[in-house]
Amino acid sequence: MEVSKDDLEALSDARIREATLLYENQFYSGAYYLAGYAVELAIKACIAKHIRSGFIPDRNFVNRIYQHRPDDLIGLAGLKETLNAAIKIDPQLGGNWGLACDWSEEARYSAWDAVSSAALIMAIADPAHGVLQWLKKHY
Repeated sequence: MEVSKDDLEALSDARIREATLLYENQFYSGAYYLAGYAVELAIKACIAKHIRSGFIPDRNFVNRIYQHRPDDLIGLAGLKETLNAAIKIDPQLGGNWGLACDWSEEARYSAWDAVSSAALIMAIADPAHGVLQWLKKHY
């Protein structure tokens, strides 16, 4: 199945909205789980920006895109150094990135409380220091 950069951006926005709705209705585990996918999809939109039309990307690179670890994906997007520089300027972004990096797709097997869920959603969606806000600057 092909997914465009625009699709990934839209899906990222949808996942954080869905996570917020789940949180507001006290479905904290589902909220936590979906919130993490908002970051993953946003990073993958950043990666898609670098895939050139008319060229077949390196197979190893493509296989690595299909993982779920935000810290590894940010490297594939070529944004590791840019993120580290932004964190030096905005330490709150650094704390938020740390929370986002703690997420994994394995979160589906755990129960998450209101505090953990709220912290992740805020780390991602904070309009001033949030991970999603920062990633959108690099789409």
